[in-house]
Amino acid sequence: MSPTTLRRITIVIAKLARQVNQLLPPTLQNHQEKTLVEFDGGMVPLVKAEGQLDRRKARKCLWAELRVGSTQKVGSIDWKYVSSFSSVDDVGDQMRMLLERQMGWTQESTLYGIGDGAKWIFEQMERIVGSNFVYTVDLFHLCDYFSGAVAAWATATGEEVGRLKMLAKEGKIENVVEELRERAHLYPDHEGLASCIKYIDNRPGQFGYNSIAKMGLPIGSGKIESTNKHLIQKRLKFPGAWWKRENAENMAELRVLRANGGWEYLWQGDFSSSAKKRVA
Repeated sequence: MSPTTLRRITIVIAKLARQVNQLLPPTLQNHQEKTLVEFDGGMVPLVKAEGQLDRRKARKCLWAELRVGSTQKVGSIDWKYVSSFSSVDDVGDQMRMLLERQMGWTQESTLYGIGDGAKWIFEQMERIVGSNFVYTVDLFHLCDYFSGAVAAWATATGEEVGRLKMLAKEGKIENVVEELRERAHLYPDHEGLASCIKYIDNRPGQFGYNSIAKMGLPIGSGKIESTNKHLIQKRLKFPGAWWKRENAENMAELRVLRANGGWEYLWQGDFSSSAKKRVA
């Protein structure tokens, strides 16, 4: 087949991916098990044509954020995924549907979330779950703020960051904040120090690393960050690739479908017949 035909077939199949993702059979899970959820966003290169002129001359290149979510029953090796260009609410709604239909999550289950300090992540978990969840800010993002803060008083910043990091891991975030406030009296105009204090103050209850680690849960969001690389960027973000928004979103859904174990399901029954008709 010609490259044009292959491209047309791929686009048609990709357009079915979200529909199939929402109808995948449930995975039998015990709702009492701990469920971990992570969200993140990554930039994807897009292109659009303006006007009716030669598209090579009228095209506009831009970047847009594609949001990704992942979830796992703690102790399991399987992860499930969602993605969306549309809005934070859309990726949140997809995650709720995934949790309810495939992960055995109920209102009685406790959800554990981890991610960077982006407020939309916490807000989406609160919106889709309610109060029955525990959210933890990724320790290594917190250390970035520690690095900016200790520059106010230390030359060997690595040692000081390590010391504050250890205090945080031991569940002594209040001690850290108290020390930072005392330092702020001595260095009132230091932006890094002020930003660190504000960052922690604006996220109460999200630094419980000691209790989270005791439950066998991660204190870093490396999983979702690596997901962005292997699930999305590997296919959508490489030299010379600029996508139409619709095609990029559909291709992301196709990647998610395969990662969710739905590739064979895509070719069964009505989905397969529909795809064949649309390609023909």
